[in-house]
Amino acid sequence: MKNMSFFYRSRLLKIFLALLVLSILFCGCTVKLISSYDENTDKAVTKLQKDFETFFVTVESQAGLPECKYKSHKEFYLDSKVAISAIDVRAKAIPNNEITIEQVGLLKKNIALLEKLHKLGCFTPGQVENLRNSFNSSITAILKLELAKKRGK
Repeated sequence: MKNMSFFYRSRLLKIFLALLVLSILFCGCTVKLISSYDENTDKAVTKLQKDFETFFVTVESQAGLPECKYKSHKEFYLDSKVAISAIDVRAKAIPNNEITIEQVGLLKKNIALLEKLHKLGCFTPGQVENLRNSFNSSITAILKLELAKKRGK
């Protein structure tokens, strides 16, 4: 019986040591499921938000005037498409950045929808407010994620 007791204690000690070694190994390793903070994405998205705010303030002030029409704002749409494309390409170049890529893709689609809507006619101040809130929400989501990455959350 003494042999069996020694055998079980020895085996338990080996299991305990193996578990201890594994836990030390896993505690020392961090698994990263999301990309790191990207300052360039942060700055580009912030600039894009400023451009959108300028656009919304402008079209809001032009309500009812001939300048409110799409043709007066073609440059804004071209610039926005270029900016969001650059953000999209950068986001796709960063490993483990799927959430940002998805958010940027949605923003890209919303810009295309905004352009189609504007081609139909001028925006009323109420429409501008709704559009502003929608775009600010999308942009805020991207920025919140980037800032969370910066904090390491």
